[in-house]
Amino acid sequence: MPAVLPEKKTEPHVETLLIVDDDPNIHPLIDLHLEGVVERILHADSARLGLQIARESRPDVVLLDIDMPQMDGYAVCRALKSDEDTQDSQILFLTAECEEHLIAKALDLGGADYVSKPFNVIVLQARVRSALRTKRLIDLLTKEARIDGLTGLPNRRVFEQTLARQCSEFRRQPENFAVAILDLDHFKAINDTFGHGVGDEVLRRVGKAIHDTQRAYELVCRIGGEEFAVLLRGVDAEGAVHAVDRILDAIRMVKVSARDQWVNVTASAGIANTSVGDTVVEATRVLKIADTALYSAKAGGRDRVVSGMVEKGPGQEP
Repeated sequence: MPAVLPEKKTEPHVETLLIVDDDPNIHPLIDLHLEGVVERILHADSARLGLQIARESRPDVVLLDIDMPQMDGYAVCRALKSDEDTQDSQILFLTAECEEHLIAKALDLGGADYVSKPFNVIVLQARVRSALRTKRLIDLLTKEARIDGLTGLPNRRVFEQTLARQCSEFRRQPENFAVAILDLDHFKAINDTFGHGVGDEVLRRVGKAIHDTQRAYELVCRIGGEEFAVLLRGVDAEGAVHAVDRILDAIRMVKVSARDQWVNVTASAGIANTSVGDTVVEATRVLKIADTALYSAKAGGRDRVVSGMVEKGPGQEP
C-alpha cells in the first residue's frame, strides 16, 4: 500500500517586505513608517544576508540600497531576478543619488521603482502599496496560468514541471513513484451525440470527482482534452493500481443528465511504475510507458487499468 504523506496545511499568505541596507539607522525608520502598510518586515544589513533571507522567505517587496560594500544593490537585483524563487519580488531601490543614469540602470535591471534618501514618508508608503498591488496581480496571474479553467485541476504545465522535478530528485534520492495517464472512454461520442456543452459538463464533473478522491501523495492534472495525469509518490506497483482504481471508481459515479437520459462515464488508465533499482528515470520514458499501457487498456476493452514498469535504460524498448 502507498505510504500516506501528511496533509500539508495551506497557511494564509503573509505579505512580506525585506529591507537590505547596511545603514543601521534606516531599519527602525522603515519599521515605524510602514507599520500597517505591510504585514511583516524582515531586515538584512548586508547584501549576502539579504540574498539568503530572500531565498528563504520569498518577500513580496524588497527595499534595496544601491550603495553597499562588497556587493552593491545592482548585483543583488541581478541575483534576485535570476532566481526562480525570487524573480517576482518587487524591488524598490533606496538611493541617496538622484542621477538619472543610476535610476535608469536600476530600473533596467528589473527594479519596479525607487525611493530617494532621505525619503518622504507619504511617497515611501505609496510606492510600497503600489508594489504590493503589482505583486498580488502577478501571483494571481501565475496561479491562473497553472490551473485548468474548466475543471479547476492543475494543468499540463504543472504536471510536466512536477514530473521533471520528481525525475531529478529520483536520481539524487531514489523513491518509488508512478505516473498514470487516464483517458475518458468514448468521449467523442458524448460530444457528437449530446453536444460540447454536455461534454464540458462531463469534464467538470470528472474533475470534481478526481479532486474529491485524491490523496495527499497524489497530484492529478488535466493535461488536455479528455486526458488526465496522476503522479503518485512513494507507491509500489500494487499501491499505484489501488490508487488509480479508486480514481476510476469515482469517475464511474459521475452521471450527467442530457435529453432525458443519464450519460454514464468511464475511463481507461495506463500506469508507469518506477523502482529504486532503476538506473535511469527520464520523464519522456515514463510517459511513453504510461501511454503504451493506456493503449493496452483501451485495446483490452476500456474501463480498466494496465500497469507497466520503467525498467530499462534509454534507447531500449520497454
